[in-house]
Amino acid sequence: MFQFVGVVLLADFFSGLVHWAEDAYVRKETPVVGRWIGEANIEHHVRPRAFVVRSWWASSWDLVLTSVLVLMGAWWLKALTWKVWVFALVSANANQVHKWAHRAPHENGRVVTLLQKLKLLQTQRHHARHHTGQKNSHYCSITNFLNPLLEEINFWQGLEYVIEKTLRFKRKPDISVKAIAQPA
Repeated sequence: MFQFVGVVLLADFFSGLVHWAEDAYVRKETPVVGRWIGEANIEHHVRPRAFVVRSWWASSWDLVLTSVLVLMGAWWLKALTWKVWVFALVSANANQVHKWAHRAPHENGRVVTLLQKLKLLQTQRHHARHHTGQKNSHYCSITNFLNPLLEEINFWQGLEYVIEKTLRFKRKPDISVKAIAQPA
């Protein structure tokens, strides 16, 4: 049971890592992925429920492809275990869980709503923290468990600091966040 929970939390962490990278560094003008990811990301921050109407496939095909590659790599390395399968299945559905966190309980149905009430899936209230203020926290979108820990240790800010100092990449401003007036 502990291993299963650990694998789910690992998938949650990786979903958060991807979400953070998209939010921090990808914009519409970013080469190769900008129009594909950056534009959709900004739209999601401006209109958070816009992607809720997309089909599972439309919002998850890239995660499915990545999960298939993980499974193939594990198979090739002769390391295809139940843990890899769970990681791939949870990761492939990260955007669906994210969508559920943007929908009202009556839209999610009884099972998803129960899992959210039990806090086994990310709740609307928890995920709403990502969409407030600077939109630079609470990136993990599968559970409610990792975000408080990562925020407490300033994980994302620390990662951005390391990237800025070593690679000279600065976090890009999110155009959906209105400029906060600085005191004179």
